Amino acid sequence: MVIISGRKNVYRKLGYVADFCPICRSAQAFLVRRIGRASHVYFISVGKGELAGFERICQSCLTPLKTESTTYKQILKETAPLPELQASTFPNLEQVWQEQLALEARISNALAYFPPTERSELILKPFLLLAPTVERCYNSVVMDKQASYTLLGSVLATVAGWAATAALFPGSGYKVGLGIFVIGYALSLWQILAAKTRRVTREVVPAIAKSLRPLAPSDSELQAAFAAVRDAGYMMGTKLKLPELQALLK
Repeated sequence: MVIISGRKNVYRKLGYVADFCPICRSAQAFLVRRIGRASHVYFISVGKGELAGFERICQSCLTPLKTESTTYKQILKETAPLPELQASTFPNLEQVWQEQLALEARISNALAYFPPTERSELILKPFLLLAPTVERCYNSVVMDKQASYTLLGSVLATVAGWAATAALFPGSGYKVGLGIFVIGYALSLWQILAAKTRRVTREVVPAIAKSLRPLAPSDSELQAAFAAVRDAGYMMGTKLKLPELQALLK
């Protein structure tokens, strides 16, 4: 029987802060989590693992972004209304993000006056922001519900099938049991690989669409951004489907 083991990220909730979200283009509440690297067997890990960093997850768009716990005055155990959260955790948010907030005001009030080169840079920005997320997704094991259920079912079917065939076909039942194992392993591998695409479609594409919506990009501008990402060597340039993004922007 194949034992699936290795190392994986484990996450521990630290609390809530206010910060700027480049996807929502405004200040938002964030959940801050500690990221650890821990050993696992069948994707079940023990302990919090070695510190690998911190991330903040926007509570509006659910996009995870890298952060440092030292950025904030404190991290609240429970969330609060945004003004209270900002005053308690990031009181100088508007000063730190002053230039970006001014840019967002220009986008809201004077979008028609942006020159083409600046528009191109703004449209490309969310792609580049989320490109590392796609890279991590396709370079690691992703387990969603479908993949987890398939893996669990395969393990149970292999154990039950092996015992049943050994009893029913003494001396040759192992061949049937081996067949069940091979089929289950292939289905599990297929679902684990498909989980990567499902995650990108479920999380990354909607986030890019939300960030781009205020810019109202044309199809040609989107195609140019895709080409730039692809030419830069990011997986996003081949893994994302332009029609999916265009459908969300309509």
